[in-house]
Amino acid sequence: MSLSNDSGSEHAIRIRDAAADDYESVIQVLLSAWAEYDSLHPDTSELLKQSLLLYAEPGPQERIVAELDGQIVGTAEVFHSSAGAYDGYNEAIAAPILRRLAVLPGWQRKGIATRLIQESANRALLAGASSLYLHTSAESNPSAVKLYERLGFIRSSDHDIRQGAYSIEGYRLDLSVSIEGGRSDES
Repeated sequence: MSLSNDSGSEHAIRIRDAAADDYESVIQVLLSAWAEYDSLHPDTSELLKQSLLLYAEPGPQERIVAELDGQIVGTAEVFHSSAGAYDGYNEAIAAPILRRLAVLPGWQRKGIATRLIQESANRALLAGASSLYLHTSAESNPSAVKLYERLGFIRSSDHDIRQGAYSIEGYRLDLSVSIEGGRSDES
């Protein structure tokens, strides 16, 4: 598989707002991308699956998809604060939070996640934010951590989430700096 954004290329990626009729495809992207974590964290995996039951309901987040040749191959959500981003998370983050970033396994490592992150950063900037946060597990998702760090995210341990013995690490992107592939403030 190849991927390019040139109009004459084999596959042109399109980043856009998710529409209501995209939701089933988005859920399949999320489930496919999360499948590898089932054996590592079965309890958390089941909670993630349960949270998808509410995905189609309206909320405060912006839902973004990556589309190739009419197929949804990636997704992300941008919440503009922690108020709607996490159930039961009491730590207030008054900045946008990137959640549910996922790319279909066959399309990973082709720049799609980077494009979704860039779009999320652009939306955060348009909302007047100076930072963009996300949470991930370095233990179970080291390749994602490498991507985030390459794009300029730094550890923000004061925003870690702990659920029993399981910890989800916080990361922050300073939106005044560049991220690979272009400045975060360019459209």
